[in-house]
Amino acid sequence: MQKKVIISIVIAMIGIIVIGCKKDEKTKVHLSVASSLKDPLLKIEEIYEKNNSNVDLVLNFGSSGSLKQQIVQGAPCEIFISASKKYMDELKDKNYLLDNKYKELVRNKLVLVSSTKDIHSIEDLKGDDYKRIGIGEVKTVPVGQYAEEVIVNTGIKPYVEDKLIYGKDAKEVLAWVISGNVDAGFLYSSDTTHHRNLNTVSIDDNLHSPIIYPIGVMKKGNNVEEASKLSKFLQNEESKKILESYGYVS
Repeated sequence: MQKKVIISIVIAMIGIIVIGCKKDEKTKVHLSVASSLKDPLLKIEEIYEKNNSNVDLVLNFGSSGSLKQQIVQGAPCEIFISASKKYMDELKDKNYLLDNKYKELVRNKLVLVSSTKDIHSIEDLKGDDYKRIGIGEVKTVPVGQYAEEVIVNTGIKPYVEDKLIYGKDAKEVLAWVISGNVDAGFLYSSDTTHHRNLNTVSIDDNLHSPIIYPIGVMKKGNNVEEASKLSKFLQNEESKKILESYGYVS
């Protein structure tokens, strides 16, 4: 009899613990985000989780092409923010998106940057002083794709193609520029916002495709309702102000 009482008490205690654990469980929302958005998204994450204590945002940063491939291969993702419409359109065509649509989050600009050279024009890259030029991997990194368009459209490709050093994402190219491992690099304007010591040359928007960051909710995500709520928050005025403070255009 005594043993039965003890067993009943133990079972009851386990039940209480399990219920308590369930109450403490947070709703996870997985976001796959272009690496160039890392700094503002971490700031937005902090604010959102503070105001929604039951939610845990899980951020996965990388090149847009690689992130898209991860999603296709089954990686957990409720929200995808790409640095190019190309990869979002590919997911849309494969019916991955909620309601089969996405929205424009922000825009960006392309710049040519150096920490070691007093650069004035993209034509400077043709000179012997520029031996290593940082650029995103063209196959998977949008900033590299935009830069490739500029290189082709300005006619400097024959002069620079042997100088190009390819990075896995925008953040890697930025690190190379800051460290001086490359003489110059193609980056987003937002990448330079908090690095005032860099020499920067603006690039004509007409030389490349529009730099648009689309946001989409995955219809097969684990928490679509919470993801939809978060998506709206990312597009509201508070989030836009944060994004603009990092150099993005809304």
